Amino acid sequence: METIRLSIAGREYPLSAPAHEVESLRQAADAINAQFDAFRQQFQVEDPVDLLAMTALQLTASGHDRKVDTSPTLTDESLKQIEHLRQRIHKVLEI
Repeated sequence: METIRLSIAGREYPLSAPAHEVESLRQAADAINAQFDAFRQQFQVEDPVDLLAMTALQLTASGHDRKVDTSPTLTDESLKQIEHLRQRIHKVLEI
């Protein structure tokens, strides 16, 4: 396991992940940030909760057509970490 720090929407989040997943997590964070910034500029919305919700919807909808990766790399532990990160983001943005 590696500990990395991902910056999402201007906030940093520490995350532990298997070494083989680190690069894909960084790429995912980059995609989130790119879409987040695009929405902020396009709609001039400043509320990060709204922007993150719009980003989540866009990225989920655009990935919905793709074949779901059922390879064993997405483990129960990975899903727990993703859920933990989602809860932390939600908690921080509730301010």
